[in-house]
Amino acid sequence: MKHLIHALILCVFFVNVHAQKTVKFDTLYMRSGETKIGSVTEIADDAIKFTHKGETLGYSFKKADIAKIGFSSGRTETFAAPVQEDTSTKNAAPAQFVNQQDHHNNVAVLPFSFISDQRSGDEEMGFKIQEECYTYLSKKAQALKIQDPSSTNAFLGKAGVNSGNFRSFTYQELCNILGVEYVLRGTVTMDKGSVSTYGNAGSNTTYSSNNKDNKSKSSSSTYGSATTSQDYKTSVTMEVYMDDGKKVFGQNHDAFWSTTDAYKSTLQYLLKRTPIYNR
Repeated sequence: MKHLIHALILCVFFVNVHAQKTVKFDTLYMRSGETKIGSVTEIADDAIKFTHKGETLGYSFKKADIAKIGFSSGRTETFAAPVQEDTSTKNAAPAQFVNQQDHHNNVAVLPFSFISDQRSGDEEMGFKIQEECYTYLSKKAQALKIQDPSSTNAFLGKAGVNSGNFRSFTYQELCNILGVEYVLRGTVTMDKGSVSTYGNAGSNTTYSSNNKDNKSKSSSSTYGSATTSQDYKTSVTMEVYMDDGKKVFGQNHDAFWSTTDAYKSTLQYLLKRTPIYNR
């Protein structure tokens, strides 16, 4: 009887050993070089669900971290390496365009900032004032060469300079970009003031008499006209910098007139006081 029991125990042992030898597992080959042995339970679009050998807890691994899977059936599934985004230039500052022409005696007028009722953003008005300032300066450009605004704006565009990142550049860098010795920049601020009313009024009286009754009659009428206009308070700030970054001029002046074009005479007033205006 003892021999029979021993024989049964041995049979059970050998059956278990054989069963263990025939159990096969899946293998995850990670891109880090690590391997994981167990069972793949699910393959999703971006993840692999996996249970480690001898465990019941499930794990999820990113498919991007897995190079291939060796299944227990002998089949192998390989995953392409994810495309790595090149971030070396994604957040980099725009490449600085450098104008190689001689800086000496060259002047560029930058687009003006225009602020109306404490709100900025009217770039077209800024370009218009830039053109007007260029026209005034060109009349006194005997010893200086005033760069045409179309060239100025093209050079700025090539260097990636705009109203949003303008303050990220030094004036020395801007002079190199534009190829000039001087840059002139300015701000025109225009705010609504009071409302003025202009007009005149009068009256007209007509008399008539009746000799028979010695009586007289009169009639009167009143007439008038009025004009209402919006007044504006305008202020102009102007600055001039050299290609070494030095500020050689900076003034602010309020317009005398209250019209929308009062900034024009104020521009001329300030330009005459800059070192680049040839009297």
